[in-house]
Amino acid sequence: MNTEAKEILINSLKRDKIEMPLGAASVSYGLPDIQKIIPHRNPFVLVSTIHAIHIEQACIEVSYLVNPKDPVFAGHFPGMPVFPGVFQIESMGQAGLCLSYFIKNKTTQINEKSKPVQGLFTRVHNAGFNKAVKPGDVLTIRVKSIEDDDFMGVMQAQALVNNEIYSHSILEVYYP
Repeated sequence: MNTEAKEILINSLKRDKIEMPLGAASVSYGLPDIQKIIPHRNPFVLVSTIHAIHIEQACIEVSYLVNPKDPVFAGHFPGMPVFPGVFQIESMGQAGLCLSYFIKNKTTQINEKSKPVQGLFTRVHNAGFNKAVKPGDVLTIRVKSIEDDDFMGVMQAQALVNNEIYSHSILEVYYP
């Protein structure tokens, strides 16, 4: 992606919501299923539910309930708790790995024999934070793949609260 195209995409992510395409499969996968397709485990699984997948247009919508009892709030920040931006980006990355599973397997199904996608995020481009995520907020995370092959992927992602963009990023993932 050239510099000009990247700048246009970054500016768009700040203000224009990633919309789920018409015809997306409506699903309801919870933590037990999510742990079949990504390698993360508690206390660091930052995707609660998968709601929609569109394989052909490489897009996913997931959610994450920001637990008010998460110990991170004791220090970030006392008296004014804010969910750390790095956790928001991690949540986007985990949603991106979920999307990778569905794209690579060409299915919207998760079964007992599903294996987690092995992917390492190598770069975050221009992450931005529009509003503070608070304890108890429900993040709606949308991720759209821009490029993907057996070696690397590039994804655009947003975290929304009440249908407003709270954070956004472009992520690069390496598939070992």
